[in-house]
Amino acid sequence: MTTQVRLGSVVPHGVGGPEAGTLDLIYLFLLMEYGQNSYSAIFINQIGDDLNEVIRKNGKHIYINVRYPVPAGFDLKHDEEKNRVRLDVIHTGLLRIAAKEKKLDIEALESIKNKILENNFSFHFEYKRYVNKKNKDLTAKLIVHPKTNSFQYYIQIEEQGKIKCRQLIYNGFTNIFYVDDLFKNGTWENDTSFIISGVKKEIEIHVTVENCNVEYINLTSYEKSPYFEMFRSDITQEEREKAAKNWKDSLPAWMK
Repeated sequence: MTTQVRLGSVVPHGVGGPEAGTLDLIYLFLLMEYGQNSYSAIFINQIGDDLNEVIRKNGKHIYINVRYPVPAGFDLKHDEEKNRVRLDVIHTGLLRIAAKEKKLDIEALESIKNKILENNFSFHFEYKRYVNKKNKDLTAKLIVHPKTNSFQYYIQIEEQGKIKCRQLIYNGFTNIFYVDDLFKNGTWENDTSFIISGVKKEIEIHVTVENCNVEYINLTSYEKSPYFEMFRSDITQEEREKAAKNWKDSLPAWMK
C-alpha cells in the first residue's frame, strides 16, 4: 500500500498550494521505500493560533493540524527555502503522529528527512514500468521528476539495466491524478518501437529506441488532444482554457 501525503494550509501565505505537490510526491515514494505505509493517506494542515493542534483518524486516513508561523516574506523566498519550510511542517506532523499512534517509525522518518536534504529536494522516481514480454531484458520506465512548478515525466528505455534512451515526454501539473489517464498502458511493437497511451485514449506517444525519437499521435478530432493539453504546465493559461473547453465539448451530452 502506498501512502498519499497532502500538505495544506489555512493561514494567509501558507505552505500549501500547488507548489507543495513536490514534497507530497517525494514523501509518497520515500514512505513506501522505507516501509512506512500504515496509512493510505496523511493530511497535514498548517494552522494559526485560532485552531487546535488535533489528530483525527478516519479509517486508513489520518489528519493532523500543525501550528506553524509563516516565515516573513515566505512568498518571496527561493524554491529551496520554501521547500525547507514545507519539509519542516511535514516532518513535524509525521513525528507527532508517530509519537501518538506508534504506527510510524521515528528513525525511518528522520532518515527520510535527511535523504531529502542530501538530495536537495531533487529526485527521479520510477512511476511505472513496461516489460517487453518477448524480450525480458528490455524495459520501458515512466520516470517522474517532481519540481516546484511542474512534474516532469520521462520515458526511459533500458536493456539489461543499462539506459538506451531517455526522453522528456510531458511537463505536467504538480499532482498525479491524471497520470493513468495519459500514460497507463505501454505496448512493445518490437524491440525498437514502444508506444505509451492512457485510459482516455486521446493520444499515443511513439518511441523509437534506436534514435530515441518521440512522436505524439493525436487520436482526437481536435488540433491538439484536449485532455493531454489541460494538465500541461508549459503552456499559457489561454491555451489551457481552450483545451478545457474542447474537452468539455467532447463529452457526451449526459456528462456536461
